[in-house]
Amino acid sequence: MTKNRLELFSDGVFAIVLTLLALDLRAPRTHGLGGLTEVAPALGVHAASFFVVGVLWLQHHGALARVLDIKFRTLLLNLLFLFWITLIPFGARVAAERPLEPLGPSLISGITGLAFLALLLTRLTAHSALDDNPRLARWRRGRIVMLSALILMDLVCAAGAWVLPWIGYAAAISSMAWALALPTPPEVEQRLGSVPKQAEPVAAEEV
Repeated sequence: MTKNRLELFSDGVFAIVLTLLALDLRAPRTHGLGGLTEVAPALGVHAASFFVVGVLWLQHHGALARVLDIKFRTLLLNLLFLFWITLIPFGARVAAERPLEPLGPSLISGITGLAFLALLLTRLTAHSALDDNPRLARWRRGRIVMLSALILMDLVCAAGAWVLPWIGYAAAISSMAWALALPTPPEVEQRLGSVPKQAEPVAAEEV
């Protein structure tokens, strides 16, 4: 499978997941402010879940932007990544129906961490043009460390959500915001990876 097919398939899964998130929204049974109060938890969970899916899509796009070679295990790990993505609507529905119970936020935080883990493994099994650039070696190691910290935070907070549900919500949103603030691999390559051109010697003028 080529990288283009992998990206098209993945984009299709993301589109379906976003559609499923919207389909879970229900009209309130009452009118006015009472109706708004009734659907406020569901709208909040929908916004947070949409943000999570959107950032994961951006991370997936950035991770594969400079990939040159797709291996079979890369395909398998990408499928695992998409599997966790498809569980987000389920976690969002549970959280919307029972926002202050631990199961929903624990699912969202845990799924986020496991999706990041699968995406990191997907990228590590593929060969990228960035891997051939020695100027980016230190940045690659730092990126792996930061993503590993995000994964660990999400998984720990998934367990912590059973003590305080808001921990799960905060972990998922914080890790997405952190990931969104990181520069994408193509941006880093443009800033750090380009080898400065040497000035050409000026030819002596003939007398």
